This record gives sequence, structure tokens and C-alpha cells, in this order.
Amino acid sequence: MRQDRILEQVDKMVTSGRITEAEAAQLRATEGTPEFDAAVGAIRARHAGSHMESAIADGEMSQEEANGYLDRLRAGEHPKGLRARLVKHRPRRHPLTSPNEDERVID
Repeated sequence: MRQDRILEQVDKMVTSGRITEAEAAQLRATEGTPEFDAAVGAIRARHAGSHMESAIADGEMSQEEANGYLDRLRAGEHPKGLRARLVKHRPRRHPLTSPNEDERVID
């Protein structure tokens, strides 16, 4: 993961609502340390978790599977196939929505 690229985008991510002010502060405070990866993992887990709730409710994923994915995200992994599995549980964007308003975060 490229810390410099992420840090360049922190203000935009806060403005668009993709990360919170607290998450931005955590990223800045942990720049250049192993804790930076943990901060990114926590953000990824938060975003994926909101989509997992829908997948669980639809019976497409068990709570145990979701917990496993969240643990892996927090540990810095990017589980293969997770995004594809959750894509239909993401809110649809209006065709006129700008790419900056996309829910995607730190990929």
C-alpha cells in the first residue's frame, strides 16, 4: 500500500465522507509506522462491514464468514473475491454522481 498516495487524498476522503476526521487524524499520526497499516485495515473493515450486514441479511454470507473477512481486513489483508461478493450490496450511485462521491475507500 502506498502511504504517500493515501495521505495525499486524506482531505478529499474526509470531505466526501469516505473517512471520518478521526480516521484522517489516525492516518496522519501513524505515517511511516506499522500502525498506519492497522489504521487502513480498520477503515477497510468499517466500509466492508456496512456492506456485509446486507449480505448476511440476504443469507449470502454467514456472520462467521463476515467476522473472518473483517479480521483479515484489520490484519492488512485484502481477501480475494470479497469486493466481488459485496458489490451488489453497495448502494447504487446515480448516473450523474461524480466519481469523488463513490463509496470506495482506500483500495
